[in-house]
Amino acid sequence: MGWVERITPWFGVAVIALAALWLAFAAYIGIDTLVNASRPAGDQWRVVAIYAASLVGAVCMGLVGVRAVSPTSRWPSDGAVRVLATLGLLLGGFAAPLIVLLGGYDLNGLVAALAPLIVYYVRIRRSLVDILPPWAGGTFKPAKRRRRADDDEIKRPPRTWDATSGAGPVSGGAPAGRPRRKQGKKKRRSSR
Repeated sequence: MGWVERITPWFGVAVIALAALWLAFAAYIGIDTLVNASRPAGDQWRVVAIYAASLVGAVCMGLVGVRAVSPTSRWPSDGAVRVLATLGLLLGGFAAPLIVLLGGYDLNGLVAALAPLIVYYVRIRRSLVDILPPWAGGTFKPAKRRRRADDDEIKRPPRTWDATSGAGPVSGGAPAGRPRRKQGKKKRRSSR
């Protein structure tokens, strides 16, 4: 059964590559129609833009799939995988419904636009869960930036004249330092 685990990522990358090839032909035909038209219409620009966005999304998903196929090579890097997955999901996720909304869409175009997203969620995402951010189906959280030892700490002046700058939080609103004595009323002296 180990061969299945080695072949399925390659099969997923091959499916994404075929979908990207189909989308490249669709974008090329759209660009060719746009260039040869005497007066390009707005619909032609939309078709080219949608298929081009879907193509770029498929290429991004393909590169993420390459990392899933061979995680030991560490190419693309972890940061690049996060960026590519985010771009691929955004572009592919927006382009697929827009292909349907074009009206008179081709079913092959819809399948080609959805194939990278399906392969990503079914196979690629599982092997890269530790690298991918939560919005891309992963569990990666960036480490908080820690203060280096050579960084200068910014000291702020005290809020009141009685407080010291390094005392930290003061409980009860009392100023730092020694407590004040409550001032009593002055008594009248009798003049005898």
